[in-house]
Amino acid sequence: METDGSTDDTNSKISVSATGEVTAEPDRAVLTVGVEATAANPETARKRVAEKVSTMRAALASVGLGDDRVIARHYTIQEDYESKRDQATEPRYRTIHSFEIEIEDVDRVGTVIETATNNGATNVGRVQFTLSEETHSELREKELTNAMDNARADAEILATNANLTISDVDSVATSVGNVRPYHAEANMAASSDGTDIESGPVSVTAHVQVTYNAKR
Repeated sequence: METDGSTDDTNSKISVSATGEVTAEPDRAVLTVGVEATAANPETARKRVAEKVSTMRAALASVGLGDDRVIARHYTIQEDYESKRDQATEPRYRTIHSFEIEIEDVDRVGTVIETATNNGATNVGRVQFTLSEETHSELREKELTNAMDNARADAEILATNANLTISDVDSVATSVGNVRPYHAEANMAASSDGTDIESGPVSVTAHVQVTYNAKR
């Protein structure tokens, strides 16, 4: 909890800011994958990546992840670093197309990784376990309640030290809360039974600024 407070004897007010935190099990995952290809010329590299991407998208669609769940994020075509550094080597070009895959069933992350990598994806980045908007909205009331409880507790401490007694709330403001996802590396757990990615709790917070009326 982060808190700062101030008292004003003239106006008999105490202002505090506080944070309320709630943890929950994730119900959404975001997976980053990349599709790469190299060739002697940019056009061939581009075509090879396009073919791999088409294969990957079709495979993901077959397991219920359509284009709306497979979102392109980054695309580059450039001369390969090694061939560029070695002047005696024939130039080669690398094309990279990266995607974010949104997964609503977190238990399927391992299956999705295998589907992508078996059908064109050449690398897998971090897996981010988080919350759906619906779940975050459901937790909002609890976050704010915790934040207000923490604000009241801090205000009581400040009032006691200033020889004041809190009477009621003068004003309340809140800012957008934060969701702190749980991150896992895709290569952290692989077995003969398939890829197994362990998830962990997601932390969500709400912030409030409260001004209390106080009297001696």
